[in-house]
Amino acid sequence: MSNSEIPKMDAASATRILENVFDECEMKPNSVPIEALSAYSSYRKERFALQKTIIVIAMILFLLLPFLFISPSFKVGRSETGERNLPVYTVDVGSVLPVRSVVATLDGKPLPVYEKDAKHYTIEPTRNGRMIVKVGLVNYQKTETQVNVTSVDSEGPDLVSSRADGKKVYLKLADKGIGVDFDAIYALSESGKQIRPLDIDEKKSEVVFGYPKGKTDIYVPDNIGNMLHLSMKLK
Repeated sequence: MSNSEIPKMDAASATRILENVFDECEMKPNSVPIEALSAYSSYRKERFALQKTIIVIAMILFLLLPFLFISPSFKVGRSETGERNLPVYTVDVGSVLPVRSVVATLDGKPLPVYEKDAKHYTIEPTRNGRMIVKVGLVNYQKTETQVNVTSVDSEGPDLVSSRADGKKVYLKLADKGIGVDFDAIYALSESGKQIRPLDIDEKKSEVVFGYPKGKTDIYVPDNIGNMLHLSMKLK
C-alpha cells in the first residue's frame, strides 16, 4: 500500500492508541499531548523548507557574485565623417552584461549619444575639446575614458569678395568646413544696434546689407559657432 493510501488519523484516536501502548508496556504515559507533537512536526517541516529556500538563494547569489563586480569594457574609435561634415566617434561595448547607460560630455557639456546596434553607439562632437565617455552596466559598475577631439572644423568662414553700389553692400562668403550659418549673420552699428541682412542668397553664398552710414561690424558664423568678424567703414 502506498503512502497516499494510508488514511490520516485524528489526534484523539492517536492519543488513545498511544495510551494503550503505554499500558501494555507498563510504561509511564506520554506527558506531551499529541497536538503539540503534531504542531512541532509541522513547524519542523516549515523550518526545513525555509532553510532549504535560504540555501538555494545563497547559492544563486554566490554564483552571481562575480558578475556584480564586472566593469564595462569598451573602445572608442574615430569613424568616417558624418553627414554634417562632423567627425563620428564609435563606442563599442564588449562586456557580457547588458548596457545600462552611455553618456558623453565635451568640456563638461553633454553630447547626444546615438544607439546604432546592440552595444554599438556613435557620437558626433560639434567642436574640439576634451570628450569623456562613460559606460554603465546593469550591475551599476561604470567606466570612463577620455578622448581629445581635434578634428572638428575650428576655422570661421572666409570673405571671398565684396562690392558696394552706393545703396547696398554685397558680401560673397565661403566655408571650407561645416558651412556658413546664413540665418545667424548679423551686423552691429556704432551705436550697438543689431542689423539684419537685406537679402540672403545661399545658392550664391551671398548676403546683402544696406549701405552703412558709419563704422559697422559684421559677424558671420558657421554651423558650429566659428565666427568671421568683418569691420566696415565706407565713405
